[in-house]
Amino acid sequence: MFAQKCIFRLLEHCPCRHVLRVRNVHVSVIGAGNDVGLNLGLLLKTNQKVTRLHLYDEDDKIYGVGCELNNIPGGPVVESFSGDRQLALGLRDADLVALVARTPRKLATTPHQMIIENAPAIQKVCRSIANHNPEALFAISTDPINCIVPFASALLSTYNCYNPFKVFGITHIDTARSRAFAGKMLDVDPETIRVPVVGGHSDKTIVPLFSNLEPSCYCISSEQADMLTRFVRTADRDVILNKRGTESATLAMAWSIHEFIDSIADAINGKEVIVNTYSPNLTFGTRYFSGPVKVGAGGIVESLCDYRMSELERQLLREALPLIHEDVSKGEEYAGVVKTLGRYYT
Repeated sequence: MFAQKCIFRLLEHCPCRHVLRVRNVHVSVIGAGNDVGLNLGLLLKTNQKVTRLHLYDEDDKIYGVGCELNNIPGGPVVESFSGDRQLALGLRDADLVALVARTPRKLATTPHQMIIENAPAIQKVCRSIANHNPEALFAISTDPINCIVPFASALLSTYNCYNPFKVFGITHIDTARSRAFAGKMLDVDPETIRVPVVGGHSDKTIVPLFSNLEPSCYCISSEQADMLTRFVRTADRDVILNKRGTESATLAMAWSIHEFIDSIADAINGKEVIVNTYSPNLTFGTRYFSGPVKVGAGGIVESLCDYRMSELERQLLREALPLIHEDVSKGEEYAGVVKTLGRYYT
């Protein structure tokens, strides 16, 4: 007992005692009943940085999901919510709202169709965030991200709660795949390497910067980089084909979203972290751009775009920029249509 009192007294006078005070991280997952959300929920249940986990889905089976996750010892306390009236409860007080609701991508689905199909869920969540939790960090994984993030940002602006530093389009899957493919080619552990990915988040706008592979002791030739870039860009299509066209990537997507949230949890606790995200960025003239950003407790601190590129990467980026600009315009224009017509949820 005496020893414990001595330790407590030492901690009280320790100049670094604030480091020991870890803020509880509250995460809300919207669309938690789909395949991505279910796997993400399981991963978050095992994350010791998360102390409260809210799962929302329009399908009331989410109550069973929450019940089952609470049977797992340890991790955050899980609460489930369903129906329009409970959306506010599902995201209220959350430090991070992660939107994974989506219509699954299929081979024949066009980006325009995906916007139309996913827009109602986006608008409903944006309105609820504006009304009930405007200070939350808002991370979106709903496709097509190139269009949906500008669409959501325009809606949040209409609802007078838009903060460009707190809205993220989760593109962590692109760097996860780049690391996986590069690690396999180099025969090294992919968790020990980093590959920045810039551009957008679609087949023709993803630009992995294999010339900036870290650690710098590893080297990938231009021919290898060209091949790996094709692998990364077609990875989602390959998954759909191998799943017989019934669904898109779910396991890798959930894993990469969890890796993103795990890093954001550190940021919420006061540590600056680097994540890959599609966010407001005027560097290349497209208004939105995907790439590594530095994030702190209040959101995005700095975009990290100062990379030396190979000729292949510069050419790929030149080809991608007009497509990204077009996607951004589509998202913002569709937000204007929704606002004018008063569609979906008001």
